[in-house]
Amino acid sequence: MKNILIIYPGFPHYRNGILDKLINSKKNNYIFAADKNGYNNLKPFNFKDYKNFYHFPSILINRFLFHKGLVRFVLSQNIDGAIVHATPYWPSIILASIILRFKKVPVYNWTHGVLRNNINIKNKFYYYFFKHIFDGLLLYGNNSKNNLVKLGYDENKLKVIYNSLDYEKQILLRDTITVKERKTIRAKYFKQPDLYQLIFIGRLTNLKKLDLLIEVLKLLKDEDISVNLLFVGDGEEKQSLEDLIQKYGLKNHVHFFGASYDEPTNYKLIYSSDCCIAPGEIGLTAMHALMYGVPVISHNDSNKQMPEYEAIVPGKNGALFEHGNLNDLKDKIKDVFQMIENNPSLKNDCYEIMDELYNPNYQIEVLDNLFD
Repeated sequence: MKNILIIYPGFPHYRNGILDKLINSKKNNYIFAADKNGYNNLKPFNFKDYKNFYHFPSILINRFLFHKGLVRFVLSQNIDGAIVHATPYWPSIILASIILRFKKVPVYNWTHGVLRNNINIKNKFYYYFFKHIFDGLLLYGNNSKNNLVKLGYDENKLKVIYNSLDYEKQILLRDTITVKERKTIRAKYFKQPDLYQLIFIGRLTNLKKLDLLIEVLKLLKDEDISVNLLFVGDGEEKQSLEDLIQKYGLKNHVHFFGASYDEPTNYKLIYSSDCCIAPGEIGLTAMHALMYGVPVISHNDSNKQMPEYEAIVPGKNGALFEHGNLNDLKDKIKDVFQMIENNPSLKNDCYEIMDELYNPNYQIEVLDNLFD
């Protein structure tokens, strides 16, 4: 059994699916090093009394993140491989990675890589950072892999590991709601629950371009197509959205549920909906909806997207509209409504890519075999 060290600034709670798999691995002994209080205001994963978790307090100075004691810890460890999450602005993790490589320990960076396809100074800088400090990269998506290969990175050193949520718990929730219960849930929030229901789940921020959802509801209304829209989340854009709703007379067709961190509740809200839409960048939201059999719509500009948008297969489990094109968004919504009417296997088509790639079972297979 090999000893594999995993260094993160902090392990977020939503990674619990893959973290549980790593902790219980029968092939490798995984050692975790991070700030137990988390990073970037994300709720941290609770390692409880797991003996192989080591806490290193962090301090953020401008963009630079330091972990007290991490370098000394790495110098004392006898390990066979390492996985880190590192950017050029985290000196302690970078120095730890360099020390490990001097000790002949292979080090992989689990990272977004290069999300934009521009060949510019910033992307070249990241290319050299990744190339000269790490033995290889673990990436969330194929778009990043293609961008790095375009910059000159060795394709054989790039492994796409995708992303995952709490798959084991979520799969137990699947199909536990009946058609009758689904309608009852919708009736709690809308006067006409038989209408198609769209959902957005996430923070209500300007980056999400949520005003486009209200605008497209107005366009559909002008074509005598009434649709309900459920917002699950909170944020600074709520008031401006409410003003737009009032302006277009859509009050009876839009409901703000508020923020929800309870997974059974999120399941009910997502599954009660016909389609999930994120007109700005979409990340984990795409996985969340597809996991419960709900098709997803987002925009098609890979340079302004998160890796998880790759899970959307147009015509199969959702649609991609032309970025910024409101009329095309309207048309794609109508296309998905047609998919719902004409494709009895749509729910299973949504499940397929999640069960194949975007889950901890796929990830642990990659990680367990990484250092063979």
